[in-house]
Formats: sequence, structure tokens, C-alpha cells
Amino acid sequence: MNLVLCLTEQCNLRCTYCYYKESQAARQTVMDDATLEQSIKIALERTLFFKQFYLNITFFGGEPLLRKETIYKGVGIAKALVAEAIDSGRAEPNFKLQFAVNTNGTLFDDEFFDFCEREKFRIFLSLDGPKHHHDIARRTVNGNGSFSSIEKNIPRFLKYGVLVLSTVTQAHVNTLFESVKWLHEQGFQSITTSVDFDGKWTSEDFDKLALQYQKMALYWKECRQKGDKFFLGTIQDKIKIALINSRYRLYSCHVYNGAIGVATNGNIFPCTRFITSQKDTPYVQGNVFTGFDEEACGKIREFLDSDKKECDGCDIRYRCCAHECACTSYYTTGSIEGVAPEVCTHERMLTEICDRLVAY
Repeated sequence: MNLVLCLTEQCNLRCTYCYYKESQAARQTVMDDATLEQSIKIALERTLFFKQFYLNITFFGGEPLLRKETIYKGVGIAKALVAEAIDSGRAEPNFKLQFAVNTNGTLFDDEFFDFCEREKFRIFLSLDGPKHHHDIARRTVNGNGSFSSIEKNIPRFLKYGVLVLSTVTQAHVNTLFESVKWLHEQGFQSITTSVDFDGKWTSEDFDKLALQYQKMALYWKECRQKGDKFFLGTIQDKIKIALINSRYRLYSCHVYNGAIGVATNGNIFPCTRFITSQKDTPYVQGNVFTGFDEEACGKIREFLDSDKKECDGCDIRYRCCAHECACTSYYTTGSIEGVAPEVCTHERMLTEICDRLVAY
């Protein structure tokens, strides 16, 4: 189980492509200690209910490092609760507790790096590339580029082995491959890119993106052939799902029984992109103080157990985010059942590039 805790909706950046810029527009609320503790309790109980043997807690935002003390508290609470569950026999002795943080990387210091190392955190770092590429969209509240605030920490991020998450807009397309290559040449070994689907991508934009993907795919293949275990999720995930004869929902989409997202007010959601403290928002699965709404959870399970009618007969539907990913469907169409034409076009293009790479 992956518990995603939205510790705060506040952020020191105002990235143009942030998918929370509307659902968390006020950027004011924070999670209090009672909600933090109850979130961890209910996630642990849910994990044991599904007879799972691990709980991963991801500290999320906004920017979670604005609340470092809350992260420290959360780790302490989780370790104590898991120890008690093992001692009482409710959890197996080999039950595993893990921690992660999604961050823009601007607020790290030696103390927090040391803490992450002690607790064996996974770090997911939002970094789009070198300064000219990164600063296109990732800007501070005052409109300044944020690359210089991250640059000083790059050596330690490299030593730590973080996973780099890069977002692509139309403004990033022409320098995408160059930026991925730059990141790898700095020493980052795990990188994945994702497209900001905003309803404005044109066929010309996709042609430009296809060229960048082709360059990325060939570069990744050359690295692997040289023995470099460089992970480029954009290419690798599409290939792996086909090779292991699986599907996206089984491989990496874990709504219902694999992920719990908790907003600052304790409302429970099926995954990260749904999270908001706004009232009357769709897909709320309950609240940490009142428990899960099993009827609402059942609707998410129905999504997992059924295919979308629009995708009937499509030979790549099980490798396609438009069909398989509830988060992508929700943020591009407003419904987990929707299919965005942009996403469909993108997935067909990327899958074709990846399949050609394997074939040759």
C-alpha cells in the first residue's frame, strides 16, 4: 500500500503546468498532527485488511519540505504503529515500512539529506533539465527561475540516487532529448518524463515530440547496450509491459487496493491527482476520522475491473494511460471513465516508437 500524505497545499513555486493550480488554488491549508496520525493509522489498517506486507508513506504537497517537522513526526508515528502491530501479532514480523518524498528540491539541506539517508527514503525530484529548459515552467512565487536553488544540491542528489521526474509542455519539446541527455550525463540514472496534457497539443506539436522520443529511445538503447543500467521510464515502461505480457493497471496503477491519497483535511482519495481540500469534489473515498466509504471505493474497483467502451478493440489499450490510468483520465477529462484524444494520440505514437525500437 502507498499512502500519499498531502502535508500542505502551500508551495514556494508556481509551476505553469502544476496539476493542482485549480484544485489547490488557495494554497493555504496544512495537515494538522491529529490528521497526520489518523491517516497513518487508517492506512496501516487498510494495508492489513488487504493482507499486504508493506506500507510505503509518501510525503507530498504542495511542497512537503515546507513542513519538515511534520515529516519527522510522521516517520516516528509510523514506526511506532508498525512496531505495535507486529508485537500484537496483527502484522507479520517481516512487515516492511518504507518512506518517500516528492519534492521540487529547492529546500534541501544537509540535515534533511542525512535524515533521508538514515530512514532510507526514496526521493522523487522534479527537475526538468538544465537551467534554460527547467526555468521555462518551474518558477518561484516571484516569477524567478528555480534551477539555481536546486543546482547546489545536485551533487548530493546524485550520490543519493534520486528518481528525476520531468514534465513536458509544448514550450519544452524542442529541447526535450537534449535535457534528458544532460540529466543522464550529470549522473542521474533514473529519469522519467510526462506530458502536460492541457488540451492544446496540435499535430505539429506531436510530430516534434515524436522526433524527441525517437532520439531518447535510441540513446537509451545505446546506453543499455554499453552496459549502462540507465532507467528511462518513458521508454522502458512501455517496453516492459509488453515483454512481461502485463497491463498498466497491474504494473503501476494501484487505485483501490494499492494507493490512498489523503488531503490536508483528512479526505481520502484513490491516488495523487485527485487530492484536494475543496468541498464537493468527486471521488472522495471517505475521511480518515470517519473511515472509508465502501460504496465510493466500489466505483473505483469497477473502473479496475472493466474496459472503457471507447477503447474496445484497440490493440494497445492495456499499455495505454488513456485506458488504464485513473489519474490521467481524471485530470484530462474530469472523469475516470473519460478518454482524452490528446492522451490517445500520444500513447499510440509512443507505443509505436517503443515497439520499433525492440523490433530493430
